[in-house]
Amino acid sequence: MKRPCSRWVLLAVLSSVVGGCGPGEEDGPRGPDPSAIVDTGPPGADAEATPSDVAPGAGAALPANADRPDPSQTGGGLPGTTAQVDAQATRDSLITLVLGLSARIDSLVAAGASEPAQDSASTELSFPETPELRFVGMRVFWTLVVLAATALAVRSLAFVLEALAERNAERRLFYKRLVPLVRLLSWIIATVVVARVVWSVDAQGLVAAGAAGAVAIGFASQDILKNVFGGLVIVADRPFAAGDKIRVGQTYGEVVSVGLWSTRITTPDDNLVSVPNSQVVNGQVANANSGALDCQVVTDLYVPGWVDERLAKKIAYEAAASSPFVYLRKPIVVLVRDVYEQTFLTNLKVKAYVLDQRYEFRFMSDVTERARDEFRKHGLLGPHHGAVPVYRIDEPAGTVSGEAEVPGGGS
Repeated sequence: MKRPCSRWVLLAVLSSVVGGCGPGEEDGPRGPDPSAIVDTGPPGADAEATPSDVAPGAGAALPANADRPDPSQTGGGLPGTTAQVDAQATRDSLITLVLGLSARIDSLVAAGASEPAQDSASTELSFPETPELRFVGMRVFWTLVVLAATALAVRSLAFVLEALAERNAERRLFYKRLVPLVRLLSWIIATVVVARVVWSVDAQGLVAAGAAGAVAIGFASQDILKNVFGGLVIVADRPFAAGDKIRVGQTYGEVVSVGLWSTRITTPDDNLVSVPNSQVVNGQVANANSGALDCQVVTDLYVPGWVDERLAKKIAYEAAASSPFVYLRKPIVVLVRDVYEQTFLTNLKVKAYVLDQRYEFRFMSDVTERARDEFRKHGLLGPHHGAVPVYRIDEPAGTVSGEAEVPGGGS
């Protein structure tokens, strides 16, 4: 920025004002014109004239009786010398005044130029000195780069943890629980890096922006925020984790992942069901294994009501204990009760633990097959077990036809 030239302008004006006050000018009254004076004195008067009678710069001598200026009227001394001193003093005072005004103007101009820079520096964010980050376009570019790298890192870490979980059955649930935590922490770190490094937002500004954004988004999308906070509650409270067998409403299966919006469950029919986290938090959740690798499996067996229930209970216990999927470190319990399903039946409820919760339904099928084979060997199941007599309308009462119907099947 060029410096203002006010000092030189004022000096030029001053020179034009005081330029006429040179050494050859007088402030006092001028003497008579020597050319207009008539010499009436006697001859030889010129030789008697004293030096004081001769005006400085005059070409001829004045007569003795000529009118001369009173020294008292000119301040004493010679008129030309006094005028020069007064003009020089006036010029010095004016120059001093002009220099002071010029310095004052320069200081005011400098202060006015520095104030907007200070205001802009106080209002703008302090960006890094890296030249690439001074432009919004480059900042947007680096933001996209950080988010893409975070997404790739999250997918890679999730893939590695899933692979480790499948290779090690004992630590499978541990590795699966790390997946949602790794995802959450990765995105939090990416958000902080983008805000603090790329956009240079200070901590207070980040908190204020987050609060304002949360309020704005909260009014715009309440359901989504419910799911997000539900996911955070699940991660913090941990009522279940990835790998657990849970029941949410009418959905039962293994938890595959816990996200910010939904919880994904794989059903026994190999269907992937996404349940919103708000429903998971507000509803009832039944956890079959609660983080353990084994879980309890309940198998229902039915025999006719007239059979020996002690023998049937023994057979059911041995069928569960001999299964290759049973976890023998935990007890096996068999409960007996009578039920009526179009006829009197004895229900045997076998409660046993499976080695791995993934073998739940295979264990249930194996126990049922082993128990039914033993029931047939001991004569506890007839050839028409479960068949129900069918009465025809055209037959008289008390007459039973030879056809039979199996409950749940066709005639």
